[in-house]
Amino acid sequence: MTVVSKYCIVSVCALSLVACGGEGAGHGNLAGLDGDDTVVVSEPQDDARRAAADARAADSLRQFEGRLAQGTACAVLRTPGGETYALNLGEGNFTPGDYVRITGSLADTSLCMEGAGTIAIDSIERRDPPARDRGPARAGGAAISARHVLGSWVAKGANADCAKPDFDVTRAGAGRTIIETRIDGLPETGMVAMGDDPAFEWEDGIARMPIESRGPDGLAVLPGDGPVVTLAGHRIGGDGVVFVKCG
Repeated sequence: MTVVSKYCIVSVCALSLVACGGEGAGHGNLAGLDGDDTVVVSEPQDDARRAAADARAADSLRQFEGRLAQGTACAVLRTPGGETYALNLGEGNFTPGDYVRITGSLADTSLCMEGAGTIAIDSIERRDPPARDRGPARAGGAAISARHVLGSWVAKGANADCAKPDFDVTRAGAGRTIIETRIDGLPETGMVAMGDDPAFEWEDGIARMPIESRGPDGLAVLPGDGPVVTLAGHRIGGDGVVFVKCG
């Protein structure tokens, strides 16, 4: 049997823990015995360095969430906040269009020079997208149209009262559709934008609020990119607030 250490190789008949940096000399510990009867001596200093390196790596990990897409040279992740990161999906069973959450760190160097950096992936999992990222079909609704939004609306819930609607959507001249409500307690009139990116649009520096249908008589109002505000007393944050049309 042969002893292998950082400092010496001696036969077992001449083994001296002191001479070979054993516990008596404060150098090392016998780590184990492998299949060919070789004893490996590891150094406490090496273990400490590895533990410190592992701790530094764990501290650098962060989470990224968004939808995968094909970039110029590599796959990319586009976050709900508009950031883009390059990444290498390797052999993973993920494709462009998947909404995922990635735990990883930003690589120091990469061949994928795109976006805000390249993610070195530690783990990746599929996630349900937030409401603002869902298409009308996935959200269980229909495409936004003037016919869908026209009318009086109240926030969905036990306290819904159509005698006091939260907002009204009506037609105006030149094919415009307007909304009348209260923003942060003050009267406000805005316009309802249709098309591929429907939203309530306002003046006075208020951020546009994306909207999505929720069935034939439901409408989700989602938060914009500006400060969180209230619409008719309802805080428009997170996944937004669902309103239902009054009959």
